[in-house]
Amino acid sequence: MIESILYKTAIYCRLSLDDGSLGESGSIQTQKMMLEKYCRDNNFTIKEVYIDDGYSGLNFDRPAFKRLIADIESGKINLVITKDLSRLGRDYLQTGYYTEQYFPLHNVRYIAVNDGVDTLIDNNDIAPFKNILNDMYAKDLSRKVKSAKRQRALNGLFISAQTPYGYIKDPTNKNHLIVDEDVRHVIELIFNMCVNGKGAPTIAKVLEEKGILNPAAYKTLKGSTRFAKLQGTNHYKWKAVTVRKILTDMVYCGHMENGKYKVENYKTKRRVKVPECEHIVVKNTHEAIVSEETFETVQTVLSARHYPAHHEHENLFKSILFCECGKRMAIAHKVRNNKKDTFYKCANHENNPHECPRSNIIQYSQIKSVIEKEIFDLMNKLKHNEKAFETFVSKLKKEESKDKSSEIKKTESRINTLIKIASKLYEDYASDLINERTYKELLLRNKQEQDLLEQKLQSLRNVQENITYKLMRLDQLKHEFNRFLDNVELSSDMVNSLIERIELSYYTKTEDGKKHRRIIIKYKFIDDSL
Repeated sequence: MIESILYKTAIYCRLSLDDGSLGESGSIQTQKMMLEKYCRDNNFTIKEVYIDDGYSGLNFDRPAFKRLIADIESGKINLVITKDLSRLGRDYLQTGYYTEQYFPLHNVRYIAVNDGVDTLIDNNDIAPFKNILNDMYAKDLSRKVKSAKRQRALNGLFISAQTPYGYIKDPTNKNHLIVDEDVRHVIELIFNMCVNGKGAPTIAKVLEEKGILNPAAYKTLKGSTRFAKLQGTNHYKWKAVTVRKILTDMVYCGHMENGKYKVENYKTKRRVKVPECEHIVVKNTHEAIVSEETFETVQTVLSARHYPAHHEHENLFKSILFCECGKRMAIAHKVRNNKKDTFYKCANHENNPHECPRSNIIQYSQIKSVIEKEIFDLMNKLKHNEKAFETFVSKLKKEESKDKSSEIKKTESRINTLIKIASKLYEDYASDLINERTYKELLLRNKQEQDLLEQKLQSLRNVQENITYKLMRLDQLKHEFNRFLDNVELSSDMVNSLIERIELSYYTKTEDGKKHRRIIIKYKFIDDSL
């Protein structure tokens, strides 16, 4: 008999917020009050209240929920009550696992008050479909949030949670950065030392000797809890990688760079790196700490520091020259007849002849001459055919103006309509206007159509973003080439700014017996689609 069971009741409340440390919100209080009343009305004694305020329902890695599971495992809880299924979770597979497998296996009764779900009573066929609705909602919300974030990034707004060292959030506008005057001098010192020839390890050592708090320790001093685990470490110890990160971040010359990472999908939330050429850069969004000229000088200095100063030839093609076998080629030196001979060779041929079956060597002067000619020829073509270049850009812009916006809006509108229809179907079923079989069939059809539309929407967005991406790359290409119009010879700055990769093939013989090899240059801002 139901009356004979002594229930050790847990009420679980959850709300998704941007910040999980904001404390209990009004909505959490409302959930708790409603569940407490439900327990009083049904004579359930509350053993424990579990609250996850500020945690997404798309995963179950939540502190209070994990504590609830631990208490179930120890036998402390055998009844879990939530306001509705979505409070338990919005991922229908994981939520279904708990309601249909985990709770029954551990003899735990589960009640979702507003959804009429009670695992003690055989009325739960609707629960999996309600979970699907919650999952559809989460997917739609994720899509809208991603779109809104991208628009804010395109507008040059600061959208990260943590501010870069040297800046704080504007008290009147959290999406705008203002200079942190307490450490402005540190940023200026770092850039000045680099301009004067000091490398990142040396700069880090100088900062430590001067007793300047490292960024993590400084933020802890200012009240951040993110670096609380650093207690006991040397708060004045700077890392070279931290210094280099500051020296290469364009935020310090007043520009906003967003979109460095993206979330893989709305369920895993795993962040993946985005190629640098796809970053969203908006210039002059906030006060600069260093001038653009200083920043550019530092980038040149950092590039130059990669090359050994004692060599007669600077290693112009370090890390970008590849053998046909796919391995990087290394610079080498030999003295012949009292003359220093500099060349590139593939060491893989000696180490792994099965991977690189043939020797691949090229004189430094030869590869430099070929690359130099190719780059300057391309620059001259762009310079003397600027009209053709502008025509091509104009054509792309026309494509963008008549892009897929209307079709995207139409598809988004249909998805939103389907979500509303799904909710209405549930209301109709709950009100006995349609039977369970009809409800299930219609909901599954609804979800199938929505999944197809989601795929179509992604495809449309990819086309639209590809055009925007091409325009951005062309703009970058023109900007980079314009920087080097007055150059008379190849420099490391030119190579690093313009070239992604150089591929050197093995020698082959032509029909007339002559040796021939291909040198393929892949530019950073030019691809096959352009």
